[in-house]
Amino acid sequence: MFADNGHLVRASAQLWHTGSISHPDFFAGDPPLVPSGVNPDLRSPTASGSQPTVTPRAMTREDITTTISDFAAAAANAQRAGFDGVQLQAGFSYLIGQFLNPQTNQRTDDYGGSIANRARILFDILDAVGERIDITRVGVKTGPTWAEHGKFVSTADTLATSEYVVERLKDYPLAHWLLMGAMADLSGGPLAHLQGDGMFRHFRPLYKGTLIANVGMTRERGNNIITQGLTDLVAYGQPFIANPDLPERFAVHAPIAEADHTLHYTPGPHGYTDYPPISENHTSAQYLPNIRHL
Repeated sequence: MFADNGHLVRASAQLWHTGSISHPDFFAGDPPLVPSGVNPDLRSPTASGSQPTVTPRAMTREDITTTISDFAAAAANAQRAGFDGVQLQAGFSYLIGQFLNPQTNQRTDDYGGSIANRARILFDILDAVGERIDITRVGVKTGPTWAEHGKFVSTADTLATSEYVVERLKDYPLAHWLLMGAMADLSGGPLAHLQGDGMFRHFRPLYKGTLIANVGMTRERGNNIITQGLTDLVAYGQPFIANPDLPERFAVHAPIAEADHTLHYTPGPHGYTDYPPISENHTSAQYLPNIRHL
């Protein structure tokens, strides 16, 4: 729990491993560690700018065991640092997602092949984290949302994999499951029915715990899908980049600033800490007539 302007706020640390989306620049020239030696054909943001990903090195069983322990240690460290909980980043195109994806996981041991085997590392990590901190303070971010380019293109296997993961997540009394909506155009593909709110319409009946919806959320859309019972909570990512006071703007119906996407994943403070709060351009009082319950 942290103090923000004298108010106590809850804070959860997201734990993630980039796997093949990383770059040798971060490892003194060594390749990143991944499920299999498959170049994802994406881009990696580095201190010297965006660079193409490289062919990574397949993890040994010892590497996998170490990584599982690293996640558990990170969770314990986060709690000692004052965080109220942690969230495992188990989706998109990062390491756990790379294990789930048969295009990047070509292992022949019990961490590859079947859906259950490809999902094994996620639940090994969850079990290890649960031995270090209260599992009710652990959330998971996962789902079928991929970049839809490079080696992360949805197939007939993608939805079944996510449904298996969600079914297994129900065995854990988690703080939440964060489900990302579509980040690319899914029309014409096997996940076309998950476009827009279809993602939350499909998965809400499958999970009775606390569900958080994410991606492409506005104030209005967030309120609508909560009202429809498609989610319990809504997460805002990119809007916070350009709006450090996003809740205040929502509360008073103030304009929402747009982030400069060309500055995402670039070094330095420009486009990261220099977006002004509304109080520097307007007074909240001018929007007070618009205040209503969120």
